[in-house]
Amino acid sequence: MKTSIKMALIMLGIFLLQGCGSSLMVKSKSSVADVTNKEKATIVFMRSSFVAGGIGVEVFEINNDQLEFVGALPNGSKIVHNTTPGSKVYMAYGMAADFMLATVEKNKTYYSIVRPNWGTGGFAPTPIRKDGPSKYNMQSSDFKKWKKDTTLLEKKPSANEWFEKNRAKYQKIYEEYWSRFKNKTDLQKLERTINRSDGI
Repeated sequence: MKTSIKMALIMLGIFLLQGCGSSLMVKSKSSVADVTNKEKATIVFMRSSFVAGGIGVEVFEINNDQLEFVGALPNGSKIVHNTTPGSKVYMAYGMAADFMLATVEKNKTYYSIVRPNWGTGGFAPTPIRKDGPSKYNMQSSDFKKWKKDTTLLEKKPSANEWFEKNRAKYQKIYEEYWSRFKNKTDLQKLERTINRSDGI
């Protein structure tokens, strides 16, 4: 009996998390995710995994330790994020927080797959390389499938208002998990970094 009640509460929590993401985003009128603003760099965040598919994920850009809400990323979706060129930090939060670093150029498009990470219990925003030995690369059949089969979303006007009400909560989450991420080795950080050369 106790097990049934516990499972019901877990499922309710997952439903509420997913519902939150759905209420913040809307299907984009555009179906093209790689249109680049010539003065900005573009990062396309994608999510496509049946594992933990019911858990909501929010994506943020961090500037001077302050969070900017990029959008909610339900499973089977993608978000186009335009940003200024230079060095960046991104956080994905879904039950736990994880990070991706980036160095991006204007008039270039970059890709990241936000995938379940068993090590943290959260979701890892992972660079998709232009080419090379990483299994997350633009030559793979997975990449082509992610681009084709994910739905492009954009924020509703009310999304930023929602974030302002919840900013303090996510700021605390960032501070807790960022302190852990900073202790990773240089190699581990490199694996989580979008390079200039990954842009197309």
